[in-house]
Amino acid sequence: MKISIIVPVYNAERYLDKLVQSVLSQTYEDYELILVDDSSKDNSYSLMKKYQEMDSRIKAYTKENTGPGLTRKFGFEKSSGDLFFFVDSDDWITTSDVLREINDLFEKNEKIDVLFFDREDIIGDTKDIISGFNETREGLHNIDELNEVVRPGLGAKIFRKSILTEDMFYESTIFEDLYTTYIYLDKCSNFFYSAKCYYTIYHDIDSSSLSSKPTAESFAKSLEMILIVHEKLEKSSLRYSLELWMALLFTTYWKARVKNDTSYNSKMINDSIQKIAGILKENKIVIKPSGKKHIKVLIYKMLLMISKKKCE
Repeated sequence: MKISIIVPVYNAERYLDKLVQSVLSQTYEDYELILVDDSSKDNSYSLMKKYQEMDSRIKAYTKENTGPGLTRKFGFEKSSGDLFFFVDSDDWITTSDVLREINDLFEKNEKIDVLFFDREDIIGDTKDIISGFNETREGLHNIDELNEVVRPGLGAKIFRKSILTEDMFYESTIFEDLYTTYIYLDKCSNFFYSAKCYYTIYHDIDSSSLSSKPTAESFAKSLEMILIVHEKLEKSSLRYSLELWMALLFTTYWKARVKNDTSYNSKMINDSIQKIAGILKENKIVIKPSGKKHIKVLIYKMLLMISKKKCE
C-alpha cells in the first residue's frame, strides 16, 4: 500500500532535515513525502526544493498562508497514497521500520479504518511515552466500543484514503486537528490500537510552546470547536468521548475562576460553558481523573449543579 506522508511547513528550516531523514531511512519504500510550505518567512521552501531534487518521492509545494488545517488539505489534494500519515514539520518518524510495520498491519487486516499508536515526547534530554489510550487494550475494536478521550493530534494516527475527504479538514487556530479526527472517526466502523511508538515530538527546554500558557481567547475557541464537532457527530461512542473532553474543559474553566482570572468570565466563555454544562448534566457525564478521584469527582458534580442552576 502506498503511504502519503503530509507535512505542513511554516518557518521550519531548523527542523526539516531531521524529519526528512527519518522518512528517507525507512525500510519500506512505497511512500511519498508531501511538503507544503504555508508561506514561510525563512528558507523552508528553498530547503524543501533541494529535498525534492534528491528523491523523486519528495514533492514540495508552496501556497498562501492559511494555517495547518487548510495546508494539510492542500497536501491531501496533491496526494496519491492509500494511507495517510500527517507529520508536523518539527517532529519525525521514530524508527526506520515504522512504515513497514504500519503497512503490514493494514495488509493483514482490511477491517482497520484508522490506526492509533503511542508517541514519544522529548523535552531536552528527557523522554516520555504518551499512550494513544489509557484504558483501551491493543488490537482491533469496533468504533462503538470507544469509551475514552481521543487525543486530537493527527500525528499518532493513520487514515485511509477511502474514508478521508476534503471536507474533513478545518481551519482554526485551536483544535483543527480535533475536528478532523472526530469527523473522520464518525465515518469509521473499526479502529486498531498498537502500543508501539511510531511518532516523535521534540521540544527545546526553552521552547515557547512549553512556556506559553493557554489564554482565555484560545480557551473560548476550544469551547466553540468542541460544540461545533459535537453537534455534527452521529455515533454515540464519539459523542461520549467528546463529552469527556467537555468535562475536562469544564474543570479547566472552574480552576481559572477559582484563581480569580477575570479573563475567563467573558460572555462568550460563559455562554459556551452553560451549553456544555447542560450537555454534561443531561448525559450524566462523570470525569475520569487521576489521583484523588473521589474528591475530584465530588467537586466536579457540585460545580456542574451550580452551573446548571445558572443555566435554568
